[in-house]
Amino acid sequence: MIEELAVLQNPWWKDKDAIYEDEKVKSATSKDPKIIFEPLTENAVIIGPRQVGKTTYMKLAIMQLISRGVDPRNILYFSCDLLKDYREIVELITWFLRRRRGHAFVFLDEVTFLNDWERAIKFLLDSPLSPRMTLQVTGSTSAGLKRESFPGRNIRIVEFLPLSFSDVVDLLYPELREIPLPHPNPATSKDFYENAEELYPYFDELMRAFEVYLEVGGYPGSIKGKNLKDAVRESIFLDVLKLGRSERIALSIILGLLRRYGDRITLNSLAKELEIGSHVTIRDYLELFEELMIGRNYFQVRPENFTPLFRKERKFYFMDPLVVSSLSEMFGIAIPTSKIVEGIVGEHLSRAYPTYYLVARKEVDFVTKYFGVEVKWQSTVTPSDFPRVPIREKILLSKHDLAFHEPRNLAVIPLPLFLYQIRKSHISIRPT
Repeated sequence: MIEELAVLQNPWWKDKDAIYEDEKVKSATSKDPKIIFEPLTENAVIIGPRQVGKTTYMKLAIMQLISRGVDPRNILYFSCDLLKDYREIVELITWFLRRRRGHAFVFLDEVTFLNDWERAIKFLLDSPLSPRMTLQVTGSTSAGLKRESFPGRNIRIVEFLPLSFSDVVDLLYPELREIPLPHPNPATSKDFYENAEELYPYFDELMRAFEVYLEVGGYPGSIKGKNLKDAVRESIFLDVLKLGRSERIALSIILGLLRRYGDRITLNSLAKELEIGSHVTIRDYLELFEELMIGRNYFQVRPENFTPLFRKERKFYFMDPLVVSSLSEMFGIAIPTSKIVEGIVGEHLSRAYPTYYLVARKEVDFVTKYFGVEVKWQSTVTPSDFPRVPIREKILLSKHDLAFHEPRNLAVIPLPLFLYQIRKSHISIRPT
């Protein structure tokens, strides 16, 4: 049975050109903007939310292997939704490798919901089969990886997240990649400001790209014009059920988060508001949303030593604008654009730095070890919009204003010009 399923899912075994007829490949390469992911070359566990393009990544990687002359029969793709447990993973790969000569490439899709899937990966990496193959697997939850991270084994764990704003700019305006910035790795407010000066002639292009990103987010299918809101929403609750959690409780907590989107919350206050018996349940579901890679918790930090204050109030933002719009439309709740923009900034910072927020006399939206960021999605700002707190490097994000205030070491930067500088991707795209 497994062998028959393998033959069905690998039509390039019969005709190497069949990969070019694959729907994922055709969608990625035939309609602008074309999205080509740079394939990894090592063993990898690739974790990211559903609908984000992990299957497309695998199919494009197969296409590139075949185009480089790799024997198509040495490439196995298998959707693990069709398997029962880790034993069938081992059975599948053992069967495949026994009938092939030379180095093989194995792509296992959506493996992380199979019971004990980590055991299969560990067995394969430790077995004599390991040198004969490059193994890449995808999944939609990081829950298992907290229990087992394959210590000492030849495999890399990679996040596959929705495209960042800079990725979207690269797709829409690839010529902007050629702009030489004075600080390729900015670390201070002055660095970001001087880079923004170089980018300012392209303000209109970057603002148009941000308006697109704000509307459709970083899901490749959505960028290409597909309406993914229903699919994204349904996949969230499907995965909640697969992990043995309550869809009703998940719905209730998401509703509570949307009502107070981006505000400071405590676990107790949210439990009381939603009439959920324990704050522990709230905590568990907020952690679940992080494991499903649809949102992040942001904790307060002690400024003098940058120690997180996990027992204090926290903030929660969903990871991508598409997730926000999908869930808010479900409940008929209008989220202020300024709050969605705050979440976008927090997500981009979190991909590059450990990111928290600060409460002193006033709140600073986000802080890293290197700088603090205050988000003001409004037409005009003044230096006083950044609270007077003990942070040396200060960045105030605006809609339009660009300035540097020496007395406070404060950079005022249009938000798209700042976000474009946060270029932290784990899976790279290659504009065509």
